[in-house]
Amino acid sequence: MNFTSNDLSKLIKSKEYLEYKNENYRYLKLWEKIYSRRKDLWLTQKQLWDLSKIPQNKISQLESWTYWEPWFNMLCKLSKGLNISYEYLFTDNISRKTVELYNYIFSKLDNIADRMQYMKIPYFIDIASVKKQWIQISNFEYIRWHYWPFDKKVYDYEKLFSIVYEKWITDMKYIYLTDNDKQIIDSVLLDIPKENWEKLKILSYETTPMKKLWVKIWDFKHMWEALELDIVKK
Repeated sequence: MNFTSNDLSKLIKSKEYLEYKNENYRYLKLWEKIYSRRKDLWLTQKQLWDLSKIPQNKISQLESWTYWEPWFNMLCKLSKGLNISYEYLFTDNISRKTVELYNYIFSKLDNIADRMQYMKIPYFIDIASVKKQWIQISNFEYIRWHYWPFDKKVYDYEKLFSIVYEKWITDMKYIYLTDNDKQIIDSVLLDIPKENWEKLKILSYETTPMKKLWVKIWDFKHMWEALELDIVKK
């Protein structure tokens, strides 16, 4: 496949994209992150070249899926040029759609989120999304862990946002987060005590996936056991 997309949101719905994704997932995820982040910053490839010192033709090849096995130093320079932590490009734990999810959530909060909000708010949103759309919005795989439904990938997102943004990107391009996703998020944020982490903790134990395990805040039953969000569809 040899082209650069001017509209990623249309491309990801194409048959060509889906076929390529199955065979080249690793490179596709990297390309999506570079392209999307560059668009967040309103940078041209030429401007990113000036900032990262990576030649424009190499950036073009990365964004058109024709540059294989980019070396470590190249990605470090790109992350610096994109003004984002290198973990964003290097780890599979970080998905672009979940970055967009967090950014949208944070734009609705009065204060900077703490760890409880980082983990709990996407959990309630994913439950609502599974119920309405049969699919999660985030890339989390929740387990029962002490005071919350938990996925250790949250640390990558917490680090990413704490390093790069004071709170959120005001001009982020929401490529993967759909209008239906945003409606679900808005509805959930109206229904939960989004600014109160203690109430969020208590409320999480009243959700169906947690009730299914018959656990309480103060007990140690079913630690590390996966939560079944799909049970809310029944």
